Amino acid sequence: MAAGLRYVLTRRGPLSVPVDQCSGFARTEGAARPDVQIYCNPASYATLPNGKPQIDRDNGFLLCVQPSRPTSRGEITLRSANPADAPLIQPNSLATEEDRATAIRASRVLQQLAATPAIAAVTRARRDPDIAGMDDAALLENFRARAGTVFHASCTCRMGTDNTNSVLDARLRVHGLGGLRVVDASAFPNITSGNTNAPTMMLAARAAEMVLEDTETAALAAE
Repeated sequence: MAAGLRYVLTRRGPLSVPVDQCSGFARTEGAARPDVQIYCNPASYATLPNGKPQIDRDNGFLLCVQPSRPTSRGEITLRSANPADAPLIQPNSLATEEDRATAIRASRVLQQLAATPAIAAVTRARRDPDIAGMDDAALLENFRARAGTVFHASCTCRMGTDNTNSVLDARLRVHGLGGLRVVDASAFPNITSGNTNAPTMMLAARAAEMVLEDTETAALAAE
């Protein structure tokens, strides 16, 4: 409440800055290229079951990590013939052995970071559950219990070659439906390695060009 009031009145305070103050990509043990994204939040909080954050009263920070190229694939299906009914969403997170192994290696990176002199020097206590002494099995279970999409869900209307492997063609048009395109992160053929905002903006810019190109082509054909 106080942080919200401070922001409204002064445009300053913890709510005036992004949640993630710094971020970077790293290679976990044995990876040929960066396969996880690490980021730091300048506040200590928990995410409640309803999706809302619960910020701790004491000063703190969070170290977080996420796999950059998950291989698990979920699905969205219709709940009923009523369009007002919410769809059935099954994310199938950590369904593959590769993703489970990456989650463990990613958690090991956090253990190593937390043990560095720079981080240890500003740490008075750790949040529960503390992953510092966890073995692989405990790290995976902790990751499974606490992980989320970080609002980067995508690929549900992916681009592809035909309607057997995709919803859209290479010009973002829905297979079998003239004049209908999908232009957002759901059109990605695969999730991007990092945040989805900039790639979605780039996709939108290219989609605008496609619409103009196709409109011009149709006009010329009609002459």
